[in-house]
Amino acid sequence: MDENNKKSNGVVVTMDNFIHADSTRAYLKELVNTGGKVNVIRPNRDRTDTDNQDVIRMNDDTLYERIILDVKGGATITAKEYEGYQNINVLDINHSQIATLTGAGTIEVDETMLTEGQHAYIIIRSGLLRDLPEDEMMEKGYAAQDGISITYNSSDPYVPSVDYDLSTIDAVKYEIFAEFAKHPKLAPRTGFGTMEERDEDNARVVVAVGWGGLPGDQAVYSAFSGNVERGQFTIDRPNLIFDEGSFFSFTMYNENGWIATKKYSINSDDMVENEDGTYTITFLASGEPVLEGEQNVVITPRGKVWTGVLRAYYPKDKNETYDWADAWTKQMTEEFQK
Repeated sequence: MDENNKKSNGVVVTMDNFIHADSTRAYLKELVNTGGKVNVIRPNRDRTDTDNQDVIRMNDDTLYERIILDVKGGATITAKEYEGYQNINVLDINHSQIATLTGAGTIEVDETMLTEGQHAYIIIRSGLLRDLPEDEMMEKGYAAQDGISITYNSSDPYVPSVDYDLSTIDAVKYEIFAEFAKHPKLAPRTGFGTMEERDEDNARVVVAVGWGGLPGDQAVYSAFSGNVERGQFTIDRPNLIFDEGSFFSFTMYNENGWIATKKYSINSDDMVENEDGTYTITFLASGEPVLEGEQNVVITPRGKVWTGVLRAYYPKDKNETYDWADAWTKQMTEEFQK
């Protein structure tokens, strides 16, 4: 190891080691919630808002559930049948996409599938059935979370392979944030996936702006940004697997990817369609009044650069949906950056 790149309190985080370092941070942060124990299924029962953000660029589309799973000797993650959208996503310490599953079934994982170590990070997303009354919707969402089960053959504690000085990670991350807010890249198309599949420069961006995201065959993400205090934009309906719980959404953040307003998101299940089947989204800065006829409102931070993500879950064809999303968000960025 280069001694010039090591402080007395750990290895300095750089662009070169950022993905591994930020994943190490994510593992350690989750283990704080379990008292250091692995193989613990931890459902988050709360919908995401300004006061309930475990990682950046979370959203209100799903309930989250997490596991640091010791896969040495083999392990499984199983989901039961659920009326709505549910996805299991398996990542390793290099943010390499090991396995993913939408719907009921079982994922089998062992240490030979990981690029390093024996512990995988599991994220389960359970979509909400928004046509139901709030109490029933949440009850069914909780039941979907409780339907997740695991098996494992080892419970060794997770020990980081590198002792990073995590106080140095923000300097790298905010450098990526600043560039991303000015020029949202089409990074998700090539930044997610296995280490063999992905582009490392784009992988660094997607890890910084959305650690734990899904690969394109499960969800498409496309970012945009702006600084206007009032704007509208109309899009058409994407080609998703709607009969299996698919949906799309807009979620608004500050320039660093944190939820900063109350009504910060809107889901297609809640959107009002135009007569021609399109959707007009109204973007208002915090404090701006909603005018007559304005609908599908989301609130952006006032007086600052803000960022947004257009998400489309479970596409029929990921490339078609990326083309759809990226074309719209490119136009939105051009229109909303005045």
